[in-house]
Amino acid sequence: MNRIDNGDSKRSDDVTGAPWPSVLHYWRTIPAEVFDDETKTEVIAFVRGTTSTIPEWQRAISGDAAAAIGMVMHCKAPTSIGIKVDFPMTVLLSYAFDDPGAALMLSNKLRQMPLEARLRTKLATSWQVANLLSSLRRPADPSERE
Repeated sequence: MNRIDNGDSKRSDDVTGAPWPSVLHYWRTIPAEVFDDETKTEVIAFVRGTTSTIPEWQRAISGDAAAAIGMVMHCKAPTSIGIKVDFPMTVLLSYAFDDPGAALMLSNKLRQMPLEARLRTKLATSWQVANLLSSLRRPADPSERE
């Protein structure tokens, strides 16, 4: 089993001494069907409350699902999970609630993560189902989306 180096809420940011927010590990601990409106709002507010000077990140945190998908699409499977994995996956999670492409990417990436096999399968499958359900709810004709 590979190491998860920021799963402990007592772990702190070396710069501020503050613990990592628990919202950063929701993507790797909570199945899609368990998210309620309050938890979804927490994730989205956390992502929207962050800042960056990197244009791709700026687009992703300000409402561009394609940018969030693009940030993780070509990333190699990590050997451990830390802030460099948790943060982009949390940004992706914030879109997976309503965007079928983001839910599918989250499912695919979860299958590559160094998580316990049973948890990894449960989480990835939950987001694959969420992708299918979201796709069924979305009108095929873009003009019908308004």
